[in-house]
Amino acid sequence: MDVDQVAVELYGLGPEDFTAARNLAAKNAGDPRAAEAIKALRKPTLAAWLANQLVRADPDGVHQLTELGEQLRQAHLSGDAPALRRLTPQRHELVRALVTTARDKARAEGRTVTAAVAERLTETLDAALVDPGAAQLLRSGQLTSALRHVGFGVVDESGEPARLVPVKPRVVRGKRPTPVRKATTPPRPRRNPLQQRQAELAARVEQAAAEYAEAEAERVEAEAVLDANQHHLADLETTIERLTDELEQTRDRLKAVRRETARLQRTLDRATRNAAAAQRRRDGAAEQLARFGS
Repeated sequence: MDVDQVAVELYGLGPEDFTAARNLAAKNAGDPRAAEAIKALRKPTLAAWLANQLVRADPDGVHQLTELGEQLRQAHLSGDAPALRRLTPQRHELVRALVTTARDKARAEGRTVTAAVAERLTETLDAALVDPGAAQLLRSGQLTSALRHVGFGVVDESGEPARLVPVKPRVVRGKRPTPVRKATTPPRPRRNPLQQRQAELAARVEQAAAEYAEAEAERVEAEAVLDANQHHLADLETTIERLTDELEQTRDRLKAVRRETARLQRTLDRATRNAAAAQRRRDGAAEQLARFGS
């Protein structure tokens, strides 16, 4: 049995069907090693399932995303500021469009995608834009967990480092100014003051252009780091908002449980008093019966 083909089919199923289908495939594998490999396939989270469905529903869009990520990385490495200004809006627009496509597909199948799941899908697509290994994992259509780029690497939904396919990205570096070598030819006749001044100004312009190119490359790199930190900050703020909502809901449930506990305690106290009174009546009647018999 072709384990890779089985994996492709399994990760195209709905999450509720995955485990039963995986166990059946492992049972029918025939080969013990294939059966073991199939049993090791992990059930995808909802966000991972949504990403896998997106790869199947819009492979061209996912390919466009990974190509755009390659262009962005090259622009960052080469310090191409105009390219970065042109590509960054395309990045946000493409991610939004892909998330919409995924939600529409899920809705067509009768599934509701919560805001939290859509957010994790967005983080996964952003990770694929930043990291070539994450991009290759996304294209496989066999994600088991959503991905998130946190500045030092890509992690899964549990916060653990994601198991990425090792990929060596192409490095494009900006050209450095060629150093000016000292002339080895015999000295030329001395130029007049005007020509000398023009030569000095031309040298200053060349030096200033080189300094500008270096400073611009540093600025672009700083902008990229800032952009990554801003995304991380937005992620943390979203997490805080979600946890705050959950905390408020938990507090409300706690108040309701406390009220119910107090009501049940009162019911128990009342039942205890009634039981004690009934016991006294029973004991009194038994005592009367005993005296009557004697």
